[in-house]
Amino acid sequence: MFVETILSPDLGGEKHSFAPTYNLKWPNRYLDAHRTLDYVIPQNAKSVFERVVAACMRTRGRSSLKIVDIGCSYGINAALLKCSTTLDELYTETASPHGVLRKRNIDSHRGFFKARTRRHDLSFVGLDPASRAVDYALQVGLIDAAVNADLEAHDLVDSDRALLSDADLIISTGCVGYVTERTFARLYPAIAESRPWVACFVMHPFVYHGIARMLDDHGLATTEIHAWRQRQRRFSTSREKRKVLASMKALDIDDRFERSTGYIYASFHLSVPRCEISSGNLTEILPSHR
Repeated sequence: MFVETILSPDLGGEKHSFAPTYNLKWPNRYLDAHRTLDYVIPQNAKSVFERVVAACMRTRGRSSLKIVDIGCSYGINAALLKCSTTLDELYTETASPHGVLRKRNIDSHRGFFKARTRRHDLSFVGLDPASRAVDYALQVGLIDAAVNADLEAHDLVDSDRALLSDADLIISTGCVGYVTERTFARLYPAIAESRPWVACFVMHPFVYHGIARMLDDHGLATTEIHAWRQRQRRFSTSREKRKVLASMKALDIDDRFERSTGYIYASFHLSVPRCEISSGNLTEILPSHR
């Protein structure tokens, strides 16, 4: 296993921490904390993931996909991809005194998501060590199965391997940096038989090299698609901005967007089995193979 020396997830104590809101029974405080910093990556990632989902279906001749969301928390990615809702709507329903998602009533939350038109061709397995968060996502029907595990520290148990088997796609919008190639090296071999694609947004200044090397050992080629870089969230403080920019400079990461917009961005990386790239079906989404 390649274990890469990476930046501390908290950037030496300067990175804004959402930890106090990450594993509560209800998502209210989590969504409020994210709304305050205009945390937009789940919404921005939606159109990218939809293109990846379509390409995977087309390449594999499938009419449905099983998706593993690493760091799923309260199931926000699943909500946006499965239901006709937006991140702004989730924020509004949480912030408004009369918002449905402000209520502490699981039936109301379940009804909110059930009432939105749903895609039935996508099933989600949520993977996260935050037990309360994944339990919420499971109870309201955003994810179809939950794996409550910390793969940085522990191997998968057999029951979790069974839930994850036959996956077609692994996604993430915010976990890389908190999780490393250790997590991917425990997850991917457990489900490698179905050769899932891996589509990850990686918030700057964290890097993807170690994960890409690990996936390479399993026959996947990784491409960073620069055109699909997306805003993650606003800087929380000027000190955080200085720390992020200094770290990006040290790692030779393009920081033009961070300097000019006041937002932290996330790079996008897509890993696909080499045999499927060579099929010629991915020219629309992999610019280096056009």
